[in-house]
Amino acid sequence: MRNRSRRIVRTFSPLLLLALAIGASSAVATPNCTVALWGDSILYGGFGASLTNRIKEPPSAALKRIRPAWTIADYSVPGDSAHKRLPTFVLQPMPARVVVLQYGINDAGNSYRYEPALRGMVDYVQAAGKTSIITGLSQVKADRMPLREDYNATARRVAQEEGVLFADWGAVRFDPADMVDDIHPQQPYSTRLVERLALALDQVAPECAPRAKRG
Repeated sequence: MRNRSRRIVRTFSPLLLLALAIGASSAVATPNCTVALWGDSILYGGFGASLTNRIKEPPSAALKRIRPAWTIADYSVPGDSAHKRLPTFVLQPMPARVVVLQYGINDAGNSYRYEPALRGMVDYVQAAGKTSIITGLSQVKADRMPLREDYNATARRVAQEEGVLFADWGAVRFDPADMVDDIHPQQPYSTRLVERLALALDQVAPECAPRAKRG
């Protein structure tokens, strides 16, 4: 009986090793494509005073369509700012691999202290071992927000100094006709902003991009 027992172990050990190898291979082959969106009404796709006022395909939905491999958590809130969000942001768990920070429009509109708040957010994300993407500020109609350029430059500088990716939303093609009002994009401009964000995500995680985008 002792010899038979040893033979059974020898027979099944290779099968067990093969199963373990297949399991390990599957785990390695599954990329972590999780992203959290933090921002204001531009990232929410909203306009006006009501949360129900939203473009047909909000940025979170557009991003899912453009980059279907990503699992998206949308924490954007109309009217939000880095200055107001920071105290609660640094108490939140950060489970997503990538954290998008789209703040600055309301900070600029209210002359809030933007840099320390944005930098604090980036530092918190990095301390959690995650990756930040700073979008920068989208464009607004002429003379609507005199501090937009300064705050966008601040966002770029924080990204540089903190070593995180800057998506440069301010460089996306802008047409005043593509706006709901002075500040909020209609669908075409919003979609172009999301497309720029998708390119930034491709840089962070090329394995999460469509096959044609890889390599």
